[in-house]
Amino acid sequence: MQSVDGVLAHYWRILATGISFAVFGLGGLGIGLVAMPLLLLLCHEPEQRRLRAQYLVHRAFKAFIALMQALGVMRLEVSGEEKLQAAVPQLVLANHPSLLDVVCLISVMPQADCIVKQALWRNPFTRGPVQAAAYILNDQSEQLLHDSVARLHGHNKMIVFPEGTRTAKSTVLNPFQRGAAHIALASSAEILPVIIRCTPSTLSKNEAWYHVPPRRFVISVDFQDGIDVATWRETAVAPSLQVRRLNAFLHAYFLGKLAHE
Repeated sequence: MQSVDGVLAHYWRILATGISFAVFGLGGLGIGLVAMPLLLLLCHEPEQRRLRAQYLVHRAFKAFIALMQALGVMRLEVSGEEKLQAAVPQLVLANHPSLLDVVCLISVMPQADCIVKQALWRNPFTRGPVQAAAYILNDQSEQLLHDSVARLHGHNKMIVFPEGTRTAKSTVLNPFQRGAAHIALASSAEILPVIIRCTPSTLSKNEAWYHVPPRRFVISVDFQDGIDVATWRETAVAPSLQVRRLNAFLHAYFLGKLAHE
């Protein structure tokens, strides 16, 4: 049986989580209604405006993570972030165990392009930041590949979750969609794998925000060594087979890393 202190701590984390997400929503509205219009007025060059908007989102997410840590809801642990300093285009590929994965990644990346779902473009709390930062819409079209490759050719960093969706609480890793492998081969960007763990598991697929774990959760973000895709680009092999082989390798790579917990 839980002690009185344990029960109170549990209800505090529910309240603090609700406060955190309310602040997130209000912050998104504020960025969309105030900060981004000001940026449009003050910065007329589209590329500079995009980079400044992405930096603003980075600072906002950094502040949000700091709030959740100060409230005792979570702790963020990051290792290997110096690997982001490489002056080459990097396709940052991560597994997706929780709702906060992209927030944690962007909080440590001053410049990051992302591929986002249509729902984020329509949501009034996220539409302003997402559109101003010119994140790429995941509409499964050829334009998605074209835009992604163009960003990476500009020596940018791009975050992609190859699973396409969060894992369920009892799932280690979903199957990988081939889009990430396709982008990597088409752009020749370095793949920077990121292993994300959330302990105890929370905010996973189909899990409500108020289903808080029995203690403060820890999200660890571990940047791995970069992977050169040249190994999978063979002139005698059809491009579609190259994509399948690289995709299979990446899934096995992540599965192997996650198995060593």
